[in-house]
Amino acid sequence: MTLAGFDLSLARLLLGLFTGLIYGLLAVGLVLVFRASRFINFAQGAIGVFGAAILGVLVTQFGVPYWVAFAAALLAGAGISALTEIGIIRRLASAPKVLGMVATLGLSQFLLVFALVINKEAASGINFPKPPGLPTYTVGRIDITPPYVAMIVLTPFLLLGLGFFLKRTRYGLAIRAAADNPDAASLAGVAAARMVTLSWAVAGAIAAFSACLVWPTQGTVSVESLGPSLLLAGLAGAVIGRLQSLPIAFSASLGIGIVEQVVRSKYPTGGQAELVLGAIVILALLFQKRLLRREQVTGDWARLSPEPIPTAYRKLFLVRAFPWVVGLGIYAYAAYLAFGISNFTASVLTSVVGAAIIGLSVGVVTGLAGQLSLGQYAFAGIGAVVSVVVAEQFGFLDVALVSAALAGAIVAALLGIPGLRLRGLAFAVSTLAFSIVTSTWLLKQEFMLGDGRAPGKPIIGSWELSTAKGYYLFSLAVLGIAVFLAANVRRSGLGRLARALRDNEDAARAFSVPASRRKLQVFAVAGALAGIGGAVLGHAQSSLTTNVFPAEASIDVVALSVVGGLGVLLGPILGALYIVGLPGLLQLDTLGRAAVALGWLVLIVLAPGGFGGFVVQARNRFYDLLAKMSGVDPAQARAADREGLVDRAMRGVDLAPLQASSTARPTVPVPPHASAAGAVGVLPAGSDVVLSLRGLSRAFGGVRAVRGVDLDVRRGEILGIIGPNGAGKTTLFEIVAGFTSPDEGKVYFDGVDVTRLAPEKRAQRGLVRSFQSSALFPTLTVLETVMVACEQGSATNALASLAGWWRPDRRKERRARQLLEVMGLTAIAQRPVAQLSTGTRRMVELTCMLALDPTVLLLDEPAGGLAQSEGQALVELIQAVRRDLGTTVVIVEHDLPLLFRVSDRLVAMELGAVIAAGSPEEVRNHPDVVRSYLGGDITAVERSGPLVTSSA
Repeated sequence: MTLAGFDLSLARLLLGLFTGLIYGLLAVGLVLVFRASRFINFAQGAIGVFGAAILGVLVTQFGVPYWVAFAAALLAGAGISALTEIGIIRRLASAPKVLGMVATLGLSQFLLVFALVINKEAASGINFPKPPGLPTYTVGRIDITPPYVAMIVLTPFLLLGLGFFLKRTRYGLAIRAAADNPDAASLAGVAAARMVTLSWAVAGAIAAFSACLVWPTQGTVSVESLGPSLLLAGLAGAVIGRLQSLPIAFSASLGIGIVEQVVRSKYPTGGQAELVLGAIVILALLFQKRLLRREQVTGDWARLSPEPIPTAYRKLFLVRAFPWVVGLGIYAYAAYLAFGISNFTASVLTSVVGAAIIGLSVGVVTGLAGQLSLGQYAFAGIGAVVSVVVAEQFGFLDVALVSAALAGAIVAALLGIPGLRLRGLAFAVSTLAFSIVTSTWLLKQEFMLGDGRAPGKPIIGSWELSTAKGYYLFSLAVLGIAVFLAANVRRSGLGRLARALRDNEDAARAFSVPASRRKLQVFAVAGALAGIGGAVLGHAQSSLTTNVFPAEASIDVVALSVVGGLGVLLGPILGALYIVGLPGLLQLDTLGRAAVALGWLVLIVLAPGGFGGFVVQARNRFYDLLAKMSGVDPAQARAADREGLVDRAMRGVDLAPLQASSTARPTVPVPPHASAAGAVGVLPAGSDVVLSLRGLSRAFGGVRAVRGVDLDVRRGEILGIIGPNGAGKTTLFEIVAGFTSPDEGKVYFDGVDVTRLAPEKRAQRGLVRSFQSSALFPTLTVLETVMVACEQGSATNALASLAGWWRPDRRKERRARQLLEVMGLTAIAQRPVAQLSTGTRRMVELTCMLALDPTVLLLDEPAGGLAQSEGQALVELIQAVRRDLGTTVVIVEHDLPLLFRVSDRLVAMELGAVIAAGSPEEVRNHPDVVRSYLGGDITAVERSGPLVTSSA
């Protein structure tokens, strides 16, 4: 039976069902791991292949009975999976998740190659052991061999056993408890860490089960056939199951297998099946609101950033000149090599250069923006095609390179639009899907590469760079341009904003940074660099085909960037020399490439900073020598920086100088709907209301966090909000600041309805908030952090950043230094925020908020983390903000004595609703407040002194 050319016969559907079973088991393992670790194991399929290789070796080389070897294969899969969690994932838990994901990608490559090497005698499906004692059936033109029969018979038992284990056994229930709430499970006596390891072990056994039965059904088994495409098929079902539901993931995979085989019946080649799979993955991610959205590529990015050199070193000429001297020297030596190497070596080095340029794009999108992209080689391939076409038409390779950069930028930005909703792990999965679709379908279209194109070579004057050595020199020149552009981005405002959004997106948005626009700009810059690298690789070929840009290469280029050092500009070059140059120059065989993969896997685990980290350490030791030669004591220089970290007192701050340099905002008349009539805490007639909340409500599931809140805030007052934990105070702040949308109600600011405005738009209008944690941006210095908040007055231009135009940054720097001087923080301007104490971070956060020229400040527990002795200093600072700048302040705080001293008026909340409002004295003695908040004993909360009102 056929329909529109698609085969819908029973035989084809059965073949699809078998394929779906394979994908379903892979999806089940992915879901188990994700539920346990909030992590996608990119080595899931390779772990199964390793287990299957153990079966092949035991049966073919040692004569072990099949079913005994089958059990050993399951144990091998479980063991290697458990060791992966213990030895890799757990060791990298505090590092950015990108390291763990790249580590599993490296493990995948190593295991695939190693499995094929140790199982040479049964590497092909024909020679691989098959389950004995099972019959063979024929349906149509399809033979249902013993492996298929075993899959049909054993898979239901496996799934039923897994369900029984998870729902009925002690360990299964512990696994589920640890996955749902590790902290609560630990309090209940569950060893959460062990349960995570057990989940990985079960997933590994399932992967081995699947691979043992799949291997004998394959004619030829290769690393490519078991690589990203197979992983994407398993991810498709897992994503539809929201990476939570095992039944849905497995059922969806069955359907995907059938759809794939039906598509292949009409399009056996050409990549249409991969196109369908990729579309399924991306659509499933886009239409599931909460799937993976909170699973950011988080972690301590400071671990990947070079240690800052002492402030005293920055004044030394030798230290400032050293990077330029060394960099130009290495670059000159690389060019000199062209005159003494063979064309073969030159070709390998050109491949290194092309990969390094694409690696620089990874350094931008992942190292700066924190988004793991597995699609950079796809952008490179598209850039290469555009460059070749333009060169054919116009004959100018410089125009072709610019066109490649534009093409890469446009495609990356277009992919980044849905990527704005698919952050973290979801972005990695979606870009992997795009990479596979590009290599298997898009590039094969006739308007792209088709069966191949003959790229032209660059011509400089009368010199045609047709030899490999001549083209290598040209590629070096392009690398120099790419390094210049990447360095500009890292040093510029765009790079600073990218790091701020990576470290703490909410804080950046609260400081008026337009997150979506800046992310798209970063994606575009990274895509442009990838396009340039693709053009370099494309024109190096005698015949350009899709084989130059396989999906696996997108994984390799991320690996080389991480191995070289994501926190170092030239890290991708170091990584490319190791991952691309070493195997190419030494012409390593399969086992040698496996050893290279194992080497960079070990490096990531033991030294997350990569080769670049070792280079930075050596550089710092040399800087110490230069400092001693210049009469600077290294120990004293570092001690001076540490002394600058001591918290300063917050007393005696004069903010008047800021008033003269601030940008005044026009006063907007208060509309009738924002009048004081009927509001909580009735205001005098004709009062100037700057912030008005009407009927705000918000529920999370069955919990109503905010219930019908009406509140007016008059211009220039200090309003305190109190209430016990769970009263809805922070949720109310989230709604007012724009980070949470209300189910009902309106927010009016300066007479304008801002209910639907984004947080950054509200900050630009002068409605600015702080956060309880005050984490800010750990990898930025104090000066850079304040410069982020100065974006509103002098916004960064992406093209200017790329070109190295620094004038806008200098204006922001002058403004930031003025703010730091007024706040008394100049001494720590060059210190990373991660090294500051909580109290100092609070001061830096307040400085950033003042940089926005706020009309209303929303302070969320500003005394959190401060010593009791600093309470009065904070009161004086808040009063100075109101006195010198005329700023209205709304404070949520648990320290009641502090809040009573600073507030003009108080509002008390309970269970999401306002229960009292008025003067501090009135609220203090309100019976509902005493009952709800104080528990009947007012002395219970006097931790920073007796309750004294601001009027006392």
